[in-house]
Amino acid sequence: MGDYVLTCDLADIRFFFRNLPADAFNIFFRPFLARSGPVGERCLIDVLGANDALRALRSDQAWSFVQQNGCACVTGANPAGEVLWRMTGVAPYEHLAFEWHPTAFEAMYRNEFYGMYGIVAILALVLRLVHLQGFVMHGSAQIVDGRAILCTGPSGKGKSTISRLFDRCGVPVLTDERPLLRRREKETGPWFQVYGSPWPSSGNFVLNASAPLAKIYFLEHGSENVVEPLARREAVLRLLDVSMVPWMDVAFFDPVIRTLEMLLDVAPCAILRFRPDESVVGVVRRDVARSSP
Repeated sequence: MGDYVLTCDLADIRFFFRNLPADAFNIFFRPFLARSGPVGERCLIDVLGANDALRALRSDQAWSFVQQNGCACVTGANPAGEVLWRMTGVAPYEHLAFEWHPTAFEAMYRNEFYGMYGIVAILALVLRLVHLQGFVMHGSAQIVDGRAILCTGPSGKGKSTISRLFDRCGVPVLTDERPLLRRREKETGPWFQVYGSPWPSSGNFVLNASAPLAKIYFLEHGSENVVEPLARREAVLRLLDVSMVPWMDVAFFDPVIRTLEMLLDVAPCAILRFRPDESVVGVVRRDVARSSP
């Protein structure tokens, strides 16, 4: 690879991927490729390519995180224990390096839905967001009358279904798989901004836009549309289940817990039991209006 720099903007962070080819990411990344204009934060990733030294490394964990002398090292392994890739950097992760196994990396990611190099972007994003009081969530996000809602829950609870229902009613869908969140601050107090991402689910909803968070809904199937308030303690546990915290290390786990607690200070949570038709959109619209400050 030459010294080509591919750039994209995710959650108001401009990522510079040095030495990735121009077609490294799939079509879902196109709306996020950086244009001219201001950007809040930056992250440079040196893509070093294949490294023969990784052939000798083994791991019995799919994800592994270690810190030594202030430097963080994250690795991923396949079921055979071969280390597929390694990302290194120093907090707050404004500069990272990525390298991979000469043969096992391509064998694992060649047919990856998000493209062979999508793993580079998601790793850099998760690392960078930790120190910006943000995180990546498994869920869907919609912009309802200018404010964002999160609809989340375990797989099969209806994230893509409810995204399609909102879309049919003309409601913008940021994503049906991985919304991005960042805490913001202004004179009137803190809030969380919700962003679309280039990682969709079956609905293929990808929108490069953002809006302030109004409410979080934990989805359940039901025969009627019912919104039930959720206690804070239960909301924390549910949020942990749907937050991308792949490394159970205090360096990541503790900051994400603190961010989730700040999130619950400003965003109400509820269980949304819904029937799979467009009537749920009106129910949510009215509920968001009632929740407005």
